[in-house]
Amino acid sequence: MSTLTVETGGRSWTFEEPLVVTIGRDPASVVALTGASTSRRHAELRSDGNGWVLVDVGSSSGTYLNGTRVTEVRLTGQTEVRFGAVDGEPMRLTVVGAQPAPPRPGHPAGPAAGIPPGLDQTIVPGAGPAMPGLGGGPGVLVRVGGEGKRFAPGTIVRIGRDPQGEVTVDDPSVSRLHATVEMRADGWWFFDRSTAGTFDEEDRVGQRRLEEPVTLMLGHPTAGVEVEIIPIVAAGQAQKQLAAKKRNRALVIAAAAVAVLVVAGGIAVGVAQPWKDDPKPSGTTTAGEELTEAELDRAKAASVWIIAVDEAGESIYTGSGSLISEDGLILTNAHVGKPSAPGQEPPAEDPAGLLVAFPPADNLDGAVEVKYAAEPLVADGVLDLAVLQITGDKDGNAIAPEDLDLPEPMPLGTSGDVETGDDIRALGFPGLAAITLDDPSHRGLTVTRGVVSTFNAEEGVGDRAWIDSDIRIGSGNSGGASINDDGELVGINSAVVTAGTSQGQAGEFTGGSALIRPVDLAADILEIAEAGGDESYVSPYLEDVPEPPTPDDASVTLESGGWSLDGAATCATPSTPDNPQTLTGAEIPGTVYAEYNVTGVPDGTPFEIQFWALNGKKQLGEPLQGTWDQGPDTICVSITIEIPIELEGLNAVMVVGDAGVDNPVFFG
Repeated sequence: MSTLTVETGGRSWTFEEPLVVTIGRDPASVVALTGASTSRRHAELRSDGNGWVLVDVGSSSGTYLNGTRVTEVRLTGQTEVRFGAVDGEPMRLTVVGAQPAPPRPGHPAGPAAGIPPGLDQTIVPGAGPAMPGLGGGPGVLVRVGGEGKRFAPGTIVRIGRDPQGEVTVDDPSVSRLHATVEMRADGWWFFDRSTAGTFDEEDRVGQRRLEEPVTLMLGHPTAGVEVEIIPIVAAGQAQKQLAAKKRNRALVIAAAAVAVLVVAGGIAVGVAQPWKDDPKPSGTTTAGEELTEAELDRAKAASVWIIAVDEAGESIYTGSGSLISEDGLILTNAHVGKPSAPGQEPPAEDPAGLLVAFPPADNLDGAVEVKYAAEPLVADGVLDLAVLQITGDKDGNAIAPEDLDLPEPMPLGTSGDVETGDDIRALGFPGLAAITLDDPSHRGLTVTRGVVSTFNAEEGVGDRAWIDSDIRIGSGNSGGASINDDGELVGINSAVVTAGTSQGQAGEFTGGSALIRPVDLAADILEIAEAGGDESYVSPYLEDVPEPPTPDDASVTLESGGWSLDGAATCATPSTPDNPQTLTGAEIPGTVYAEYNVTGVPDGTPFEIQFWALNGKKQLGEPLQGTWDQGPDTICVSITIEIPIELEGLNAVMVVGDAGVDNPVFFG
C-alpha cells in the first residue's frame, strides 16, 4: 500500500490506494486546475496494484516530465510534471511506501536496456492488474505477424518496439511504446500511445472499447504493422457477434437544407466540415477528361448560395442552388426553398425570406456576395425539388427580371443519358460560416468529384428515382448541382447515405454515398415556373407515397450512448444534462460521433438529430433528418458530426415521434 501526495498551486491532497484521481480544468475533477492550456479532462492518477501511475488521457497540449512529453509515468519518490506545455502548470507528486514493480521472468529489474536516460519513465514497467478488483471477466488475445499471445484479465498489455513489452513489434514504423490494451470496469480497451498513430482503414484510432475482434494498423494506414486484438468471450457470444456482422445497417441522413448553425461568441457557424475544392482541370482539356475549364467556370458562376432568414433578417440555415435562366430562376431542393411543401417529411415552417449570392465574376473561388432576394414559385415536396425566382435586391427593393445583372445560366442536361461509371462533379456551399450577411468571410464555392455508382428506386417515383454516387457532399450542399463532363446540370444534390461497417454493435456510420435527384424529374415544375409558378402545386407522386409508420410511443426507448472519437457504436459512456460527458482527446475542429441506444423504432420511421446549446436555451439551426432503417430491436447507432471550428460543446438531441433523448458533450 502506498500514499500519494499531490501539490499544485499552493494546494495539496493526499490519496491512498486503491483510487483513480482525475485531473483537469473540469470543476468536477478531483484535482481541478486552472491553466488555459490544460484540458478539461487532462490526466488521471491510477493505482494499479504496484503503486501509482500518472496517465495523460488524451489531452490536447500534453503532459511533460523533464521537458519531454509523456503519456504515462510510473511514480516513485518525488516527481514534478507540468500540464499543457513544457513550462505549463506544475505539479509535485510524492509517493511514500511504493514498491518497484516486480521483474517479469527473463527480464532484469531496473530501467529497460537501451532506453536513453531520462526516458525510462515514459513507459509502464511491469505487467499486472490495470485496476484493483478487475481480475475477472474475459481474457484477451493479441496477434501480430501470425503469432498470438493470450493475457489474463487485468493485465496491462504493452505493444511496441520495447523488448520488455508484452507484445514486441520490431518495425521502424512502430513506436517504442506504441499502444496498450488495458482492462477497465466495462471491459478491455485499446489506447494509442504513439506519435505515428494507429489506424482502422483511413480513420486514426485514439482509444477504443474492445467488444469484438478488431484489426488495426500500427504506424501507417497501409504500410504499418497489422495487429489483431480479440476479447476472449464465451462461444455462444462469439457466434452472436459473427451473426450480427451479417446484418446490413444503413441510415439515410438528409444533407440538410443547411448547415447546423451554432452561435459561439456571436459567430454563426456550420457544424459540418467544408469540403476543399478538387483541383480543376488544367488547360482546355485534360487527357481522360472532357470537362473543359470554361465549362466548369460557367457552372461555378451559376452556382447560388441560398440563405434562409427569419423575420428579423437573421440567418437560420443555408443551402445551395443553380441559376437556370437569364431572368433569375433558381433550381434547388424543396427543403431549402419551400420546406412546407406537401410531401416533405417531416414538414417544416417556411423561412421569412430567402437571400441569394453568387461567386464574384473575377474570382469564382472567392468569397460570395449577398446581392439578391428570392421567392419560391413552385415546389414538389415528394421529389424534394423547388424553383425560386429572384425578385429584388437583398434589402427587399423590387427588381424586374430584365434589369437583373446575372451570370450565364447553367445549361440543363438529360439525366436519362447518365450511366454508371460516368464522372460527375458536385457544386455547392457546404457548412459555411456566416459572421453577418454583409461579411462574406470564408464563404466560397466548393467542387467535389465522383462517379455514378448506381441508380436507386423509390416507391411511387420509379426505378431511376436517385443517382447514387461516391461523390462527397455535406450539409449545405443541398440543392446544388451535379454536372456531367459537358458542364450540364444532370442532378440536384439532395441527401447522404452513411453506410455501416462491422464495427461495434451496429457498425461505424462514417462514409457512404450521395443521393442526387435526376434533373429529368424536375421537368414538370420547371415548366410551371416558366409559366409564372403555382404555390398551390401538389406533387403527383404524393398519393403513391406510403404513409411513414407511426411508432408506438410506449415501445420506443431512446437512451444516450455518449460520444466517441472512433464511431465504434459501443454506447459505452451515457451522457446526461446533469452529468455531461467530457470527450477527452477530441480535436476540434474535427470529427466526433454521437451514439444512441434505440429500441422499438419500425423501419421507415422519420427521426431527427437536433443541436442545442449546452444551456438548452437555443436550438443551433436546423436538425439533421433521417429515415430509420435498423429494425425494432435494441441497437447502438453512431452519427458522424463534423465540427469545423473550436467549440466547447453541444447537446445532440435524438427525436423519434414524441420521444427524445439528450446527449450533451464537452470537448476536452
